[in-house]
Amino acid sequence: MAVPQELVTRPALRTEDSNQGRFRTTLRLTIAFHPDLQRIGQWVNLCPWEAEYSETIPGELSVGRYFPEFSDRRNLEDNHVSRLACVLKPRRSQHPGGQLSLRIEAAAHADVRIGAAGQKGFIADHDALVRGVSLRMSYGVVLLLRVIACDNDDHTGSHKLLKSVLPGASVEMMRLWHQIALVAPTNLPILIQGESGVGKERVAQAVHELSTRSSRRLVVINLAAIPQDLAAAELFGSIRGAYTGAIDRLGAFQRAHKGTLFLDEIADAPIAVQVQLLRALEQGEVQILGGASQTVNVRIVAATDQSTSVQDGFRAALHHRVAGFTLDIPPLRERPEDIVPQALMMLDKDVDVSESLNPRHAIEIPEVAAHWARFFFDALSHGWPGNSRELRHAVMLVAQDKSAMLPLTSEPKGRQIIGSPEELSDQHLEQVYRAQHYEIAATAAILGLSRQALYRRLEVHPSFVLVDDLADGDILAVMQRVKSIKAAALELKISHHALRPRLRRLGVT
Repeated sequence: MAVPQELVTRPALRTEDSNQGRFRTTLRLTIAFHPDLQRIGQWVNLCPWEAEYSETIPGELSVGRYFPEFSDRRNLEDNHVSRLACVLKPRRSQHPGGQLSLRIEAAAHADVRIGAAGQKGFIADHDALVRGVSLRMSYGVVLLLRVIACDNDDHTGSHKLLKSVLPGASVEMMRLWHQIALVAPTNLPILIQGESGVGKERVAQAVHELSTRSSRRLVVINLAAIPQDLAAAELFGSIRGAYTGAIDRLGAFQRAHKGTLFLDEIADAPIAVQVQLLRALEQGEVQILGGASQTVNVRIVAATDQSTSVQDGFRAALHHRVAGFTLDIPPLRERPEDIVPQALMMLDKDVDVSESLNPRHAIEIPEVAAHWARFFFDALSHGWPGNSRELRHAVMLVAQDKSAMLPLTSEPKGRQIIGSPEELSDQHLEQVYRAQHYEIAATAAILGLSRQALYRRLEVHPSFVLVDDLADGDILAVMQRVKSIKAAALELKISHHALRPRLRRLGVT
């Protein structure tokens, strides 16, 4: 007997299967800098690039003035670039796994510098190509070779607003544009995740401006900066006399009514504040301190550079309330094609550029093109642990001084090479450790030390202690005074990641 069609069990939809064939690994060449600024970001996919063993090895490739043709259907069009500048020779790696590597050789008489060290010849393994290898040709053209996971969907036509708020040329940025354009018109709550300095507030701004609430307010509140005992008043408002010093005030939820509320640093919100937020989001109303409850209509966009897992002290119910859709922003080092577009936006909007160094003159003045090409060639190999925030500081300096070339390192993660931990001065360690907000991992990466070596240096440093060396009373006294975990960590000169579990053991949330 035939089984009725409606009773036939169908296989579950599998994300992995549906994504098969969607991405292809490709060796891409991108114009990172060019005297004609309109050419920046143009790209060409040179050949497929299999990470694992493949019978097929791509053929030899040439790069020069007239080839290849980029995505705008033009070649490099710079008469100072040699007709044959360099040759790319894919080859099979001798390491286990049979991955492809790429030999890059400058032509005999070509003015070409390859990689962070500016060599004439360079062998890039698969990992180096995933990070990206920079090429500087003549005085003013900088290219980037990188292995990417290329999406079959074309996101280049994404909304112009996104390109102006979140400039970039990487496939990662194009995917982010696509996701924002997809989710912004909905009313879903959004959680934005990414390292400090990647531009989470800019993403929140883009979501708001593309939403149906764009004519209303975008209210920003930093949950890490609110003292716990004032959180309810800051979030929900208060009536004069509700507590000592209370005044009539509107809370963040009320100010954002019918608009968007951006909850920054949400993972650093104390448990008590998380409970208050959850109640407001579940019930759609807020309890004004000293007053009545009030119904509110807000779209929540939250952001964090920390984990929102239960193990790290974040309430699962609140996570589900704020993470209707998650936008992950990769760090700048994983999308180097975005460095120059972001820097140019900073120069246009945020920095007073010396007239003699304005990059808008690069196409006319070779010295200006050379100045910026040198900087961006180095910048492509820098690790940018501070992401866009660090980039802006560098751009500000280089925009004002012809001789200001930052000592960017040749290491892909921004390491500063030192002879040994013993050769590291206390003063230099203190400068880097303070600049990284006493984060062990970030400081170790920049100094080129293992975490164990850094711990040993900190143990004998006259100015610092580790979290386990602090007395309970000292920690509690600081927390009583400053209320914020991050502020307490800065005062104690320790990592706030290390302080949080210590506070949980002490019963402080």
